[in-house]
Amino acid sequence: MSMIIAAMPAHNEDERIAKVVLGAKKHVDKVVVVDDGSTDATVEIAEALGALVVRHEVTFSLKRKP
Repeated sequence: MSMIIAAMPAHNEDERIAKVVLGAKKHVDKVVVVDDGSTDATVEIAEALGALVVRHEVTFSLKRKP
């Protein structure tokens, strides 16, 4: 049996994560949110909506900015 997974990065996206997770759930079997050190409610919202949340211990998004 095959499984379709949607994986998405997130960093302080509490205002948008619910819409994205719910939209993705319509098309896939599992939603994975890769949290990049959010300090808002991103993780809690994603988990409450059934997404599997993987959290980075180090915030990589800060390292990419010039």
